[in-house]
Amino acid sequence: MSTPRTNTMKWLVKREFWEHKGGFFWAPIIVAAIMTFFLAASLFIAVVMGHHNHFMIGGTSVTDLSNALTPEQQTEAANAVANGYMGAASPLFGVLGFVVFFFCLGALYDERKDRSVLFWKSLPVSDTATVLSKIAIALIVAPVITFVVATVMSELCGLLICLSAEVEGLHVFGQVYGNASLYLAPFQVAAILPVYVLWALPAVGWLLMVSAWARTKPFLWAVGAPLLAGLLLTWFNAMAGLNWNVGWFWHNIVARGLLSVMPGTWFASHGIANARDMTAGMHEHSDMGLILSQSWQMFTTADMWIGVAAGAAMIYVAIRLRRWRDEG
Repeated sequence: MSTPRTNTMKWLVKREFWEHKGGFFWAPIIVAAIMTFFLAASLFIAVVMGHHNHFMIGGTSVTDLSNALTPEQQTEAANAVANGYMGAASPLFGVLGFVVFFFCLGALYDERKDRSVLFWKSLPVSDTATVLSKIAIALIVAPVITFVVATVMSELCGLLICLSAEVEGLHVFGQVYGNASLYLAPFQVAAILPVYVLWALPAVGWLLMVSAWARTKPFLWAVGAPLLAGLLLTWFNAMAGLNWNVGWFWHNIVARGLLSVMPGTWFASHGIANARDMTAGMHEHSDMGLILSQSWQMFTTADMWIGVAAGAAMIYVAIRLRRWRDEG
């Protein structure tokens, strides 16, 4: 049985969704539709217009498939299609990062700018619940929507590729749809979502804090302040010959505070060796098992939990600032 507090949070999350439906719902759908259209158009040109050499599967041209490919190459092509989830979904998760970034940046600033904050504060809803609903829509609802759209698009693209290969005489339906990776990939990506939620907290906290504080031009404050601080620190370090580890500031403050809303950026903190292993795994038909294990290793790192603590602290500050500042 739901409590009044739970009902309030559901209502707040629904309100945020309907106010920002274009970014959270329609943006991934439109991008997915465009990608699917261009893939279908490319396949149509390759099959009907005779430009077969423009379409590649697993590094192999699909020209005259039935005779040109050996059984091993046909198996490799089928495996590439079955393991192509991340290749199809990556642009959508990139869009997710941009949507979350600009949503958080304007979440508390826009309501002060148009003075709608006065209306919302007249309702029996706490500042804490309001801010948490914005975090929930950015870090839970938006990734889930993107994941669902990416899964549907990936399956549709795989079906289109199989159909075009069938026209060319390459019978890969059995190999593709009998491959367990085709069905495991969506579950493995879903298992990475908790990593994204915690990893993105520092950037979300920073953007919300600036959004609650800035009187004008929140983008310049959010992006310009850390960049300027990094440049000044780098310049001062070089001029004074202090030999400080300026790279630590750029990596842990600037990059983490601005870019961690982009899915997958935690691999930059995994070390060069692990990043290289992951890249090699992705080259071999996007090994989702390797990507998943590398992602979950972040829960064992201090970098993850220090970022969570910093993000929580900035979110607390954003809540307090919203309570104090309601001017336009």
